[in-house]
Amino acid sequence: MRSNAPTTPLALALGIGALLLLAGALVLDLLDGRRAEFAHATRQIEQHDRMLAEHVARSFDSIEILLDEMRLALQESGRWPQWSPAAGHQYLKARLSRSLPQIRHLIIFDAAGEQRHASFAPTAAPINVRDRPYFRQLREGAERARHGPHIDRSSHRPTYAVARRLAQDDGRFAGALMAAVEPAYFEQFCHGTRPYEAFEAAIVNAEGRIVAFCRSLARAADRPPVAAGEDFRGVLALGEFAGAGLPMNRAVLEGERYLLASEPVPGYPDLRVVSATPRDILLHGWRQHAQRILLLTLLALTALGAAGLLIRRQLRQLSTLTGELEQSRETLAERIGSATRELQMQRSETERLAAAKARFFAAASHDLRQPLHALQLFLGDLARLADTPEQKALVQRIETACRSMTGQLRSLLDISRLDMANIVPERVPVDLPALFAQLAATYAPVAEAAGVRLRFRAPPATLETDPALLARLLGNLIDNAVKFAPQGTVLVAARRGANALRIEVRDNGKGIPADHQQAIYDEFYQVGNSARDPGAGLGLGLSIAHRIARLLGADLGLRSAPGAGSTFTLTLPYRSGPRQEAPPASVAPRLVLIGEPGDFAERARRWGYTVEAAADAADARRALGAGPGIPVVLCGDSCLLPEDIRALLREHRGVIISPAACDVPDLGAYHLREPIKPARLRALLRSLH
Repeated sequence: MRSNAPTTPLALALGIGALLLLAGALVLDLLDGRRAEFAHATRQIEQHDRMLAEHVARSFDSIEILLDEMRLALQESGRWPQWSPAAGHQYLKARLSRSLPQIRHLIIFDAAGEQRHASFAPTAAPINVRDRPYFRQLREGAERARHGPHIDRSSHRPTYAVARRLAQDDGRFAGALMAAVEPAYFEQFCHGTRPYEAFEAAIVNAEGRIVAFCRSLARAADRPPVAAGEDFRGVLALGEFAGAGLPMNRAVLEGERYLLASEPVPGYPDLRVVSATPRDILLHGWRQHAQRILLLTLLALTALGAAGLLIRRQLRQLSTLTGELEQSRETLAERIGSATRELQMQRSETERLAAAKARFFAAASHDLRQPLHALQLFLGDLARLADTPEQKALVQRIETACRSMTGQLRSLLDISRLDMANIVPERVPVDLPALFAQLAATYAPVAEAAGVRLRFRAPPATLETDPALLARLLGNLIDNAVKFAPQGTVLVAARRGANALRIEVRDNGKGIPADHQQAIYDEFYQVGNSARDPGAGLGLGLSIAHRIARLLGADLGLRSAPGAGSTFTLTLPYRSGPRQEAPPASVAPRLVLIGEPGDFAERARRWGYTVEAAADAADARRALGAGPGIPVVLCGDSCLLPEDIRALLREHRGVIISPAACDVPDLGAYHLREPIKPARLRALLRSLH
């Protein structure tokens, strides 16, 4: 008989070996999880820094575009040196109100560096900035400059300056337009997006000096305030990286306690976003995960048998629930599909009915106008043949009915045209007093016949709008007021505002109840005419007026109360001040491309430019000598600019487009690094012609 004694130790050894193998696999998995968790957290930090850097770039792009637009406007008018401090303050304040919160204030300095106009005060303080680096760069010929951080002499707070050169007509230096950046804006944005409370970040310049700082919430109470201009290596991570080199590009540095990440700001080589995060924070999730894994492993080993039974039971229930869920899903999908098809059919039917209604009104009104016109001609002949007073009275009533039908058909034709979007406003200068005189000549006889006093009051003003549509809109309002103010008064008056012109049509009729004031703009809706009296029209006048107002970009409002009359208010866009003749449209100059054009040439052609490719500098010089043009140099990855191309750019103001890593010398040309925002490139090209 064979003994089974060795079987038990062998099984025990196999069991222990399996447990050790399981434990080893668990340890390896935890170590690999630690590595993966740290790598994932590092990528999150890099992605957050990249997002923050892109936000900084977009914020600065908005400032750059605003300054370019303001510089063009100031140089074209040329009147800013003669502005009073209050006028300059109002101009800058208005532009600042349309800007973004990253701008603290806007300032204009004259050629001597004296502060002339400021957005924060109606009276400019005696401040001189001729010693500021950005002002010296602009005075020496640079078109744009940035500098910071530094203490603003107006607010005595840290800021970063973005400036533009202001030139006279002959190109001489006239002054500087400066936007002071608000560092607190970036700190607020960072606080709202920070991944951890112990996370801290800073926007730094090329020397590593702090422009804006986002401090750690975990250490905010224990840390002294950070002064602008400090070296970030001595501030972030409790100074752990104080002896490290200055990271110029995207980089991640690992210290004993902190992880330091650096991300360049796209399009701004002198700015970077750097952040510091404690390493233990990055592994906090892994520690919790490891503890849970160990606890679950122990529980799994002690309850393996019971878990098997529970899993089997749960799988059976899950299979049943899955079948029921699949059946419910199919039923729900069928119901949703049926409802969607029904809704689509109803929508198609509604659109078809609306189009059919518009076509019917247009065709009916158009086809009926010809026999109606013939009827009016016959009535003219009949009026000449009428002898007795009874015949003349009958002809008069027929003529009145024909005029009413003509007006109703005209209303039907107008509303069908508006619904079918066949009318495009033709915006031309319209003299308001002349328009009111035309309306008075048209509607005064109608008002006089109804016993209504019709008055017009028009200030001197010129609008850019469609005169025919505006006359039709106001005519409908006047006609409506005359109908519902018998033996009363109708006043048509206009008042000018800063950016709008308000025209009011007032009557002292019976008024409109509040529960009808929204419905009166609907087609065929009339208050108090349930019997559909033909003398009261079809109820289309206000509907047409409302559609024309939307077509002209105007607002139509109503104030009315029973027994107090009605006031219809039309608000139109209007620019106050003397009207200036529009300058003749200028032809966009040629763009002479040097280098591989890529998709730039096609994009420039869509913007209206004529694009001409040049093989070398000599070819480009010949093209520029043949007529006006802007040289555009497209650098390759080598970042090299031959001397003949440099000489060409010194003679002709142009644009250099290069990869982000290229360092191009100052040649008097505008330098853009890829990737380039199309709006910024287009604004730059506009500023060069």
